[in-house]
Amino acid sequence: MAQKESIWLVPIAGPALAALQLLSKPGGIVVGRHERSDVRMPADAEKVSRAHARFLSDAGEWRVVDLNSRWGTFVNGVRLVPGREMPLRENDLIRLTPWTFTVSNSGEARNGLQSSDDNAEMKTLIRAVRPETAAPVSEELLALLLETAAGIHAATDEKALAELLLDAAMRGTRLPNAALLRPLDSVRGRVEVIASRVAPMGGGILYSRSLLEAASSGNLVEIGGSNLAQNTSESIVQAKITTALCVPLMLGSSPAAYLYLDARAVIGPRTGGALHTGASAFCLALARMAGLALANLKRIDIERRQAMIEAELNAGAEAQRWIMPRRLTEHPPFRVIGQSRPGAYVGGDFFDVLSLDDHRLAVAVGDVCGHGVAASVLMTAAQGFLHAALRRHERLDQTVRELNQFVVPRRPEHKFLTLWVGIFDLGAMTLTYVDAGHGYALGLEPAGEQRMYNEGGGFAIGMVEDSDYEATVVAIQPGGRCLIVSDGIIEQFSPPMAGAADASPEQFSLARLRQTLERLGPDQDVVESVFQGVFAHAGTQALSDDATAVLVKW
Repeated sequence: MAQKESIWLVPIAGPALAALQLLSKPGGIVVGRHERSDVRMPADAEKVSRAHARFLSDAGEWRVVDLNSRWGTFVNGVRLVPGREMPLRENDLIRLTPWTFTVSNSGEARNGLQSSDDNAEMKTLIRAVRPETAAPVSEELLALLLETAAGIHAATDEKALAELLLDAAMRGTRLPNAALLRPLDSVRGRVEVIASRVAPMGGGILYSRSLLEAASSGNLVEIGGSNLAQNTSESIVQAKITTALCVPLMLGSSPAAYLYLDARAVIGPRTGGALHTGASAFCLALARMAGLALANLKRIDIERRQAMIEAELNAGAEAQRWIMPRRLTEHPPFRVIGQSRPGAYVGGDFFDVLSLDDHRLAVAVGDVCGHGVAASVLMTAAQGFLHAALRRHERLDQTVRELNQFVVPRRPEHKFLTLWVGIFDLGAMTLTYVDAGHGYALGLEPAGEQRMYNEGGGFAIGMVEDSDYEATVVAIQPGGRCLIVSDGIIEQFSPPMAGAADASPEQFSLARLRQTLERLGPDQDVVESVFQGVFAHAGTQALSDDATAVLVKW
């Protein structure tokens, strides 16, 4: 799904619930039962965890990650591994028990055929048919099942599967009208026709909403024969429907599609208003085979998406390994310790250290928004340009301005980077720095005081082509230190909804960073201690975003 600042989760099965609109925001949108969740689910939905899943948007591409929920998050019938992001596409099925949602770019404005709103009239006419109550399959229908099985499991896409399914269903039931429907919205009763067959003079198929709702629980349902004669809705009378049957194709507990068949009196006596003997059991078996084949197609698609994610991860990691300085860099009297740890999906952070002469040292920390190959390319290009520009210019504001002018016309769409770059001058005992939207640099003075180096600066690099940048000059003391971190340190969340009932995920925060620094002795490894503090806060070393910390000592 390209360039969407919001998506909708539209319910297609489960208790009545309005469609959920997810608006893109930094850090993603948490869906769960807790009152502090961005999207709060009903409090009585016991199988939805307090923080169940997080939905994230990167340049309009949406992903979902399960937050170690007890009952799991499913995409197209596949249970997600907690903590691993999965790209989302239009019409994906997301299962948050007891609901199944379909992913939509347009939500309530979504196109689709309107089913007949016949709930009031038709509920008493619908009969659920379970395997143990269905008439046995005849030898003729069993032979048709075997004939169809090979073709169904060899189908390479949903459309081919649908055509095979309709052909077999019409032959096995002798019903002249058939369609495979994709549910779009259970509240408004909208469906999408994947494939259909309509008999001559039969007109368009009228889809009964009550029949679809009854089938959403996983049962084959039908109307016809004696139960049709008891009470008949006006819409069914007008359409002269004598028999209708609906069976879901299930992906786990989610109805992915409905096989819908009917017969009408205008077609002639061949159908007689009744199903072919054994047709219900035949359709149950047929839908089960088709559901397994569809699940296999969806599983292959999920595996391809995951492979694409892994390729991006590997490419980003390789770019970071190649371009990052060593952990310890010494340019006496300067000593720099820097560490960057990739998050779940690497791509964005970098730091650089450059000796300008025997008393001046340049240090930069950058953070590209997003992750993957596009972020890695921007990171690599920006770091290379900045490294060269720092050697050319005496003025740091001009260096950053030229970097911005270089990045803007070349950056991938919706990508930009925050940057903190400073020049430590021990001849003048000054620090000259530019903070381009970064904001996380702390001066650690010998007496223990802390001060923020986040004044002046300008827009993040790549946002505005003609942006100006202001360099700030501050005095530094002998024996001082400066710690620069990326937002992956500050914004790392604690485990979701752990502990007490009113607990909610909390960021590591600048305040916790300050507290960590206050507790350190003079000989402790500051960078290692910061990361250990973040790991303890997160409850894992698998951080959600790239995290970088650089300490400059002189």
